[in-house]
Amino acid sequence: MSDTSGLLNTKKSGPHVLNPRGEHPTIVRTNVGIPCVGLLSQETIQYVFDPELVDKEPCCFGYSEVPGDVRRGHCPSMFANGQEHRRKKAFLVDVFKECRDKIQTVLFKTILEDFEEWSRVKTVPDFEDRVYFLISKAVTEAVFGTKLDGRLALTWLEGAIQLKTWLPIPNYAKRHRLAVAALGELMKTIEESPKYEELIRMCHLHDLEAEDGMMTLMHAILFNGCGAVTTTIITSVARYQTIPAGERKDLQTSVLQEVEKFGSITEESLGEMEFLESFLLEVLRMHPPVADFWGVAKKDFTVSAGEIKEEIRKGERLLGSCFWAQRDVSVFLRPGLFRSRRFLDEKEKRSNLLFPHGSFLEAASLDSHQCPAMDIAFILMKATLAVLLCYCKWELQDTPEWSDKITRLGKPDGLVSLTSFGFDLVEARRVLEL
Repeated sequence: MSDTSGLLNTKKSGPHVLNPRGEHPTIVRTNVGIPCVGLLSQETIQYVFDPELVDKEPCCFGYSEVPGDVRRGHCPSMFANGQEHRRKKAFLVDVFKECRDKIQTVLFKTILEDFEEWSRVKTVPDFEDRVYFLISKAVTEAVFGTKLDGRLALTWLEGAIQLKTWLPIPNYAKRHRLAVAALGELMKTIEESPKYEELIRMCHLHDLEAEDGMMTLMHAILFNGCGAVTTTIITSVARYQTIPAGERKDLQTSVLQEVEKFGSITEESLGEMEFLESFLLEVLRMHPPVADFWGVAKKDFTVSAGEIKEEIRKGERLLGSCFWAQRDVSVFLRPGLFRSRRFLDEKEKRSNLLFPHGSFLEAASLDSHQCPAMDIAFILMKATLAVLLCYCKWELQDTPEWSDKITRLGKPDGLVSLTSFGFDLVEARRVLEL
């Protein structure tokens, strides 16, 4: 199969191009726009996480890439390998450690401001964009000491990735031009931010040039962090509408019980919201915001899965399918069915969740490419959803449906828009203690 045919099939079928007959293979050689070895099971996907066997391909996601002009020629931590990756990830760990205690306060203030505005306009057709604005404002204020323009951040994010193809794609070219322009404005704001000098000192501690460090930070928070958190919140709102009314009521009641027990929404009360966490983890299992983990073999090795063995040659691309590994029938009962209580009933299965680029229960290390701020991500997601479920009322424009389009990153096929939105500002202010 040619690269062009493979890409068109992938655009059409998403992750299902790896498993067209629903046979749940563990390994498959295919072309999804580029030749690769697909690793589709809990057992085989582990190979793509092994830094002794597999490297990241610099600034690429298999059949797509992040061009140099939207990253100023630097290689962010998420694409780096070896010592460069360790230095840049250590820098990120220090940044997140410093800003972690500020996240909750700025998030709660932003939730109140934005939800009050949404309730005034009553309809929220651009709900998806507004969720990104909310999350990015909270995170950037905590990190930089000032809010970055959410529209500019989203413009940069949406134009950062280009497909590796000779096919003319006008929308991609336009988005790319806008992204390059937005990057200049974002960098100017960052350089004028209250915490810029402090961040530069942290860069130097990790032997990073200022611009290189800021590119790693931008990709970590605006690209990976805010992008994934936003997508998961949107998908959760859509999924909430698809579960039975009684289950929705039980979920809401369980959140309210913890809020009243602790007197407010705090990190401690969020930690006790086990039903909400189970629901959220099931969203991340069925609809991971990053469905594919890409890598390049550093040397020859053999992938083994029971009696199946596949020889991998140095330089071959590997595609670890988080989508299919989290639907592995040998691990998850009826994996194609959304079950809100799955991770209440089977807590041990949390170790089989791989959306952080490795097991959910394993701590990120400097050698791994696992998310270094998963705790912050869950505060953002759980707190936002707790307020949405308990102190807001809304109606979706359309009934959510999923065919797992790659461009939707786990979200329903159609845009998630709200035809009505109400917000109990007084009660929310009380439980957020603002």
